Amino acid sequence: MKLIFANNKVNIVGAIDRFSLVDDALFNFQSMTADVTIDLNKVTSVDTAGVAFILKLVAHYQNAQLNVVLTHPPAQLIALAEISNVLGLLPLKE
Repeated sequence: MKLIFANNKVNIVGAIDRFSLVDDALFNFQSMTADVTIDLNKVTSVDTAGVAFILKLVAHYQNAQLNVVLTHPPAQLIALAEISNVLGLLPLKE
């Protein structure tokens, strides 16, 4: 998995799962100065660890008093968030 930060946007590329989240550097989120868009268009798969990671990423920017929106969430993410009863915590773009 790779995080690409540019212009108040975070692009997540690849699988977000317990295997890809072993690198602590992934948790060093860049500062943003305006509302943040997290684009999940290039996510190939996600597991419950990935859901937790996305929630942590969202909370990081919300704690910085920024509005956050998730775009292009994969169906797998939605299903896992529903099962885990955390769908309401994901700021999905309508």
